[in-house]
Amino acid sequence: MISLLGTDLTDFALSIWVLKQPEGTITSYTMIWFFEAAPAVLLAPFIGSFVDRWSKKKIIIYGQIITGIGSSILMSLFYFEHLQPWHIMIVSGIGSIASMFVFSAFYVATTALVSKDKLIKAQGVSTAIYAAISIGVPVVSPVLFKMIGMERIFMIDIITFLISILAFLMIRFVVVAKTEEEFNFRNDWKLVKEFLKERKGLRSLLGFFFIIGFLIGLIKVLFTPLILDFSNEYYLGLVLSVVGIGTVIGGGIMSMSKKIEHPIKTIFNVNILLGVILGCLWINVNLYVLAIGGMLAVLLFTISDIMNNAFFQAVVPTKMLGRLSGFVGLVIGASEPLSYMLSGAFVDYLSNVVSDVSYEFSNHFPGTTITIAIILIFTISGVMLMIVSYLFQRNKGIKNLDALYQEKLKKESKDQSEHNKNTAHINSPSMK
Repeated sequence: MISLLGTDLTDFALSIWVLKQPEGTITSYTMIWFFEAAPAVLLAPFIGSFVDRWSKKKIIIYGQIITGIGSSILMSLFYFEHLQPWHIMIVSGIGSIASMFVFSAFYVATTALVSKDKLIKAQGVSTAIYAAISIGVPVVSPVLFKMIGMERIFMIDIITFLISILAFLMIRFVVVAKTEEEFNFRNDWKLVKEFLKERKGLRSLLGFFFIIGFLIGLIKVLFTPLILDFSNEYYLGLVLSVVGIGTVIGGGIMSMSKKIEHPIKTIFNVNILLGVILGCLWINVNLYVLAIGGMLAVLLFTISDIMNNAFFQAVVPTKMLGRLSGFVGLVIGASEPLSYMLSGAFVDYLSNVVSDVSYEFSNHFPGTTITIAIILIFTISGVMLMIVSYLFQRNKGIKNLDALYQEKLKKESKDQSEHNKNTAHINSPSMK
């Protein structure tokens, strides 16, 4: 979390810096987002295979070192006044791969620390902690950007990386089960393919999350340009902080939740409600509406994401969780880079289209035609989200996934009970 604090500060400040450059465009801004996601997504299956075979502690440490070096390179380029958006794209691409290793290792290690019936609560706790940090970043980052400059923000990022690395070097780490099989990508693919083949509902669920990932990706990447089109970076920071409260609330709700019997059914209902909120933002576009609407949208997305992660952690064996999450990351993760790459073109096209609309309609929205174009994208995404969630919810295979989840929880509970009985029997006075 300390490391991510520095990364978030740098990312936010760089977003402001890029958009304020004379040659800065929404397309160049969204392409940076694309390079932050695409390399890791393309290599996700290979990364997952290595995560299942390597020490999780070492993966986290080496991944932090690589991303820290990337921040140092950007800081040097900025200091000598040579920093360009394409530099950020290259470093972000390499950093995304390192970060994928780190997050995959953390994701797999969680299953060794937490029982299956507590995974949703554990995901809620970690999400709430991270969200608490992310709330402060949008407020602090614009101020730091003005007061201490981009160079010192880079320095803060590097220091947070060093703290994280030193911490992992010092602390003992949980021993996580790993496969002893030699690396063979073809065999790994067959293993994952067979696992998904036996559970047809999972394949349909992956298709659903690919579509949802594309729609949500459009919202994520265009929210900052939307605010900056009719406001400034200070109000942007305040709005994003309010939006971040949704993550804290969502994580808090899930961390306090009792056993959830039907996580998949809940995911679809939550996404339908999320679509309703996004589809209604056009009614009154201002900072207050975007802040509250964004907070509610993020709250619902957080709940959906936590239940999705906990579901896969519960139903997939730990020894192959890295490999399956890698292939899933490729399928689902490809949707967000695709949305980042196309979002700038969508905005440019719609901006030209709406330039011919009536004065009364355009006067309903603040800012320029960019604001109107982005709000149209939000509205279309919301409607699509409702339709897709409703249709996939009726899939027979998907309906069976909640039963699979309950089966895994009951099996672990039974195994734990037998283990406790055996332990008690061994420790009984008669045995001694």
